[in-house]
Amino acid sequence: MRAALSCLVVVSAITIASPTVDADDGARAAATAFGRALVAGSAQALRPVLPEHGKVHLILLRLGPDEGSFGSRQVEALFRDFLAKGKVSSFDVMRCESDGNRSALAHGVAAIVDRDGRSGRIALHLGFESEGERWVLREVKETAE
Repeated sequence: MRAALSCLVVVSAITIASPTVDADDGARAAATAFGRALVAGSAQALRPVLPEHGKVHLILLRLGPDEGSFGSRQVEALFRDFLAKGKVSSFDVMRCESDGNRSALAHGVAAIVDRDGRSGRIALHLGFESEGERWVLREVKETAE
């Protein structure tokens, strides 16, 4: 009985200390809003998930190419430039992990047509941080799917 109780306490402690996988704490909604804005072709629709303070680190390959840390208006302008010549036809959030409080990481897959007219699928890793009552982007990293 003691062994079972000790095991339960250890498992509970590990569960509490571990990041929450597939957290439905607003970070998934923010990742979905990011994807919807791109699919709609509206860089302006990114504003609700862009920070009021600080920068967003971007590593964009086919959506760019751009790499660096940018203010919210610069991020909006970079995506507006891509959307003027390219297209995101779909975006799906595959996984979202969060500590439930300050930070979250979402992994998504997008189908795109890049600026050169080439179709393909890319993976997007979105880093979020809480800012007041909302989740805001702090990183967008594009990788090959």
